Amino acid sequence: MLEEFRPILAADLAYLWKIVVYWWWLPLFFYMNGLFRYFWRWWRVQIWKQTVYKPMYIEVRIPKVILKPVKAMEAVIASIHGAVYDPPDFWETWIEGKFNPSTCFDIVSDGGNIHFYIRFHSDYRESVEAAIYSQFPEAEIEAVPDYYKSVPEDIPNTNWNLRGWDYRLGKASYYPIKTYEEYEVPGAEEEEIVDPISTLMEAMAKMKPGEQFWIQIWTCPMHVNDQKKFIEEGEKLRDKMAFRKEEKPVGALWSETAKFVFNGAAEEEEEKADVIPLEMKLTPGERKTIEKIENKLAKPLFAAGLRVIYLGRNEVWFKPNFRLALAYTNNFSDQDVNYLTVWGKTFTRYHKSWFLPKNYLKGRIEYMLKRHLLRVYSNRDNYNDPFDHGDLGRFVLNTEELASLYHFPSQAVAPTPGIHRTEAKETTAPHNLPT
Repeated sequence: MLEEFRPILAADLAYLWKIVVYWWWLPLFFYMNGLFRYFWRWWRVQIWKQTVYKPMYIEVRIPKVILKPVKAMEAVIASIHGAVYDPPDFWETWIEGKFNPSTCFDIVSDGGNIHFYIRFHSDYRESVEAAIYSQFPEAEIEAVPDYYKSVPEDIPNTNWNLRGWDYRLGKASYYPIKTYEEYEVPGAEEEEIVDPISTLMEAMAKMKPGEQFWIQIWTCPMHVNDQKKFIEEGEKLRDKMAFRKEEKPVGALWSETAKFVFNGAAEEEEEKADVIPLEMKLTPGERKTIEKIENKLAKPLFAAGLRVIYLGRNEVWFKPNFRLALAYTNNFSDQDVNYLTVWGKTFTRYHKSWFLPKNYLKGRIEYMLKRHLLRVYSNRDNYNDPFDHGDLGRFVLNTEELASLYHFPSQAVAPTPGIHRTEAKETTAPHNLPT
């Protein structure tokens, strides 16, 4: 019988071999297609960056007396969210190379002098300045060069050293970090307000000449489709924590009907009515977490990242100073909900390996980590993908969380002498002034 099938088997094998000969390139086509799309997008993005994209920096000099609460800064960030949200369509993405530019909120200490910077696409300048003036009319705004250019580009070198890292969230982004709302006391006087960034201001003011401390919060408004998906997943998590039953899909109802028809009786799945209310089943911590998740999902969302660098000349560089960032971020940590933690992959310190030969390269590895961190900081890029340009982000923050991390402290709350403040706002003379 085997002899009868041998010609058929030979013919089938010959046919399969012809398929391999003529179509061997097809899997390679799909693989190369992905590479082609990747590098095509990168090429078009570089052209758009060089011809259209014009990033600019503004420094905000805040007044001595700020009577408005931190919520005013949340309103500013919400306005900026609407002003800079400009996602590209298909043609703009693949032909023009456009991307939705990121907005960076930076806090910088240069030898004890503290500056508040905002970086954005120059096309949005009027909208961003209007958002700031709407809540802080006494502030002064000035276009300034990138402070990154004030230090050598080849750091670390024989005269300069640095240390830094990126942050990530300890839990999923659906869980919010601790915000300014938890520090505010209703009816408190300005001197009694606890500001979560006053610790950072005090530490930055103690920097010596030749030392610099940089904090970069880069953000990009989430695309409406990504935001919708994020909210839906967050609501599922909320419902799971609240012991809510999921609605059965239409297919499940048809399946139960079929079981009743063919089996003669449906399985008894009715549960007894619960006499204990749902809210009584939740612990106080669970109730607080659910409330915070709902609050986060209700406000505008950003794809965001947080990056810090401490650098300085060798004669004044004091390595433990880089831990000042930990004192800053710990003010926004709530272990029951969420917290910011160092992303070890980006830390510029190399921990020795069990593979001893690798340890001989410790100095070179740390040098490469520092160079890479400084490069992505200056380019304001996502650490994961240098061609991402802020579209993905390390995590998701809403306007309340961003306002907690970056806002303008009053002198009564943070009496730090190094903060650049305005004595009085300078304005032009009225147009109808008689001459």
